[in-house]
Amino acid sequence: MFSSAFRGSPEPQMTELRDDVVLLEHSDPGARQAQLSTNTYAVLRPGRALFIDTNFSPLVPFVRQLAARGFTPAALVISHRHVAGTGDALRTLANQFKMPVLMHPWDAEHPQARVAQVPYENPMAHPLLVEFGLEAVHFPGHTLGHIALYSAEKGGLLFAGDAAMGTTAGQAASGIERLIRPPAGLSTDDTELRKQWLSFIRPVATVLPYHGTGYVDRAADIARIMAPLTRERPTTGFA
Repeated sequence: MFSSAFRGSPEPQMTELRDDVVLLEHSDPGARQAQLSTNTYAVLRPGRALFIDTNFSPLVPFVRQLAARGFTPAALVISHRHVAGTGDALRTLANQFKMPVLMHPWDAEHPQARVAQVPYENPMAHPLLVEFGLEAVHFPGHTLGHIALYSAEKGGLLFAGDAAMGTTAGQAASGIERLIRPPAGLSTDDTELRKQWLSFIRPVATVLPYHGTGYVDRAADIARIMAPLTRERPTTGFA
């Protein structure tokens, strides 16, 4: 288990979760009080790196470190419009590394996404995602254009974005293991999000959320950990 990597701290850190996945973590102001980590990621392949939700200036030095290690930034994927609206590094990363920014058109057209003043490319069936063995899955509910990234060839790897929320640092320390839907008041349509999870039947061993503890190579336990994502009652807090 790698739960200790997800700290809920404002101090940024870079942690290797697997040979091909790096956690770039801090805690944004909205999550800090709850001790929820804010998780962004880099997926690595020889000579290349794909970044996921890395739109925060404290994390930019880690992008540069990976580039210096020989992992040229290939693209930045934004799972949903909230990441574009709360972060501050899209233009810096897009301009400095000449990489495209991918976001579903339904979110890219929202004013919260347009504030970043960068062009967005549609991630659905995008060749750069294919290059990294990933598939963009439209996963509405938290926002209309929310996407998850999935890879069967990487052992059932799921980047859930804000469609799932892990435990706080304190909950993880006390042994609680679970993923829940984010608080319903923060989503466009929690009922729709529950429907998405009810219909998601792909094999999963690793789930990496945007907030809270993620779970790496936990195939034997993942059904139990993910079960609360389909519960009927909406989430009202962090439990």
